[in-house]
Amino acid sequence: MDNLVRNLRVLWRAESIIADIRFQQMMKRSSLKGVAALLGAFAFLMGNLALFFALEQAWGAVWAAAMIGLANFLLALVLLVVAERSKPGREMELALEVRNTALQALETDAQAVQQQLIEFRDEVRGVREAVVGFVRHPLDAVLPNMLVPLAGAVIRGLKKPE
Repeated sequence: MDNLVRNLRVLWRAESIIADIRFQQMMKRSSLKGVAALLGAFAFLMGNLALFFALEQAWGAVWAAAMIGLANFLLALVLLVVAERSKPGREMELALEVRNTALQALETDAQAVQQQLIEFRDEVRGVREAVVGFVRHPLDAVLPNMLVPLAGAVIRGLKKPE
């Protein structure tokens, strides 16, 4: 029973570590995506305006605006790809391994408890059958215990008196 409680505690701790790591991963991804969105918006507002004025003289208004928009789009796309590819790291692997080990131990303990319950059930059924048998046929239950003394008395009675 102590193993069961210990394994439940280990499982709970592993699950909380996994949840923390997943939350941190989600926050990291969300932060990077938020930064990518802010950079995209800021680039459209400030950087685009300055670059537009610089490129307008060399390429003309249309080509300058097109190139600035393409560059901003590519930068935002690169940041989104980086955010999606970030991995949780070694901590997640360790936490998953601990969780799986705890689950296996719990499964083993549960099987042992189940086996004990099955044995207890079989013992209760055996006692029940013995009680029911005694109530229905009391001589059948008492006769085997009385057979040896009864046989001894009969044999003594059949012996010739000397």
